This record gives sequence, structure tokens and C-alpha cells, in this order.
Amino acid sequence: MYIKNQSFNDEDTLLEMLFDFSLGEPEPLIRELREKIWKDLESNAAFQEYRATLAEEDRLELEAEEQDLRLAEALMEQFDSFRVYRQQLFGVRGTEETLLFSVDLV
Repeated sequence: MYIKNQSFNDEDTLLEMLFDFSLGEPEPLIRELREKIWKDLESNAAFQEYRATLAEEDRLELEAEEQDLRLAEALMEQFDSFRVYRQQLFGVRGTEETLLFSVDLV
């Protein structure tokens, strides 16, 4: 885990930050997006068929990766950039910041 104060607007860095902040506390927006993403995946027949062919460990990895990718896509659509500050991840649109995650690194 490497969380430092920075601003960014690319999906690759966002994916890294989502991984880092996955140990932290998601805000309601993130919980809602994750719930919607999971429901979409549950109703996706092709995804479920492929998932069924995998061993349990591979299934868990696939689910986590797919959810993170879809979460990153949804956040990229909602925000212009992202900011990490004082162990918190914010989405930025214009001058407005929305807290997405916080993590206690004690």
C-alpha cells in the first residue's frame, strides 16, 4: 500500500488507488456503486458462465478485478479528477470534492 498526497485524472492511477483504499472505509457513494455493479454482474449470463468454470480462488480474483474496473469506469464518468489528501480519496468535479474513501494507516 502506498498512499501519498497527489492529484490525478487517469484510470490506471485510479485503479491503483482503489486497490490501496480497499482496506479503508468506503463512503455511501462507493457502496451504492458497488452494489449496482454486483447486481449487474449477477445478471450477466456470460460473466456467470465464465465464473462457474473457475476455481474458487480464481473466481474471487475475477470478481474483485471486474468490480474494480467497473467502479473505476463509473467514477471516471462522474469526476474530472481525483485527489488523495490526508489518507482520503476524493473525486473532483469542477471545484467540488466528494469524499470516496478514507483509511486509517495507524
